[in-house]
Amino acid sequence: MLQMPCLIKTDSHRALSARCWWAVIALVWHASVGAATDSGVPSPALEALQQQAIQWASTHPSFKGRSLHVAPLDTRLTVQNCQQSLQFDQPFPGQPSVRVRCAQPVWQLFVTLNSGNAPSPVNAQGLPTPALQKVLLPKELLKRGTFVTASMFTASEMPAPGMESQLISDPKLLVNMELVRDLTPNTPLRTFDVKTAVLVKRGQEVHVTAGEGQGFSITMRAEAQQDGGLGEQIRLKNTESGRSLTATITGPNTARLK
Repeated sequence: MLQMPCLIKTDSHRALSARCWWAVIALVWHASVGAATDSGVPSPALEALQQQAIQWASTHPSFKGRSLHVAPLDTRLTVQNCQQSLQFDQPFPGQPSVRVRCAQPVWQLFVTLNSGNAPSPVNAQGLPTPALQKVLLPKELLKRGTFVTASMFTASEMPAPGMESQLISDPKLLVNMELVRDLTPNTPLRTFDVKTAVLVKRGQEVHVTAGEGQGFSITMRAEAQQDGGLGEQIRLKNTESGRSLTATITGPNTARLK
């Protein structure tokens, strides 16, 4: 049993001193929310509290429609597992403080719901832990000019601070793309590593089709007057008549007249 020496006044009521009362309150508070921890890792009970608080706030008029996160609690405190459903209310209207109560065991505390994204987690040294990003990593060395395909890469997750907007994570975006620089294994693929592949080069012979979908189809040969990638329109010259024309590239050295 925990005992605490208190200064006792020798008046008729023998009241505890103010200092002693504050010490007792501090002990009761500490016992209600749990023991101290320096691990920096949220306990399952705390994670459950945070999730339920956000869920409750999503339907409450004061918070509904806002992106919220639970402000970090005092690192010296942990939350006890509640054997019953947590109860939430907002005793101070207009304030971001929410009261959380547990009936078994009996405890309560206040949490603050802040708008915006939650702050980055920290490691044991108190430094921010970079969030993991989905990336595409080449399986082997890929040389500049390589027509890339999804099979050349493996999907993974890794920290990439400052590169979030530059990363390519969807293999579908690699269709008809080529590398503009060498790419070593385990290097995340970024938007500036690739460009639309050149399927037709200036001076090359191109097979041009016309009339598809109109009941007839003819094919002619033409000389490309400029480089182009899939879906791009380029200028060509009919090698027989010398007539200039414009066609849409449909594949390597192939194009279609509209």
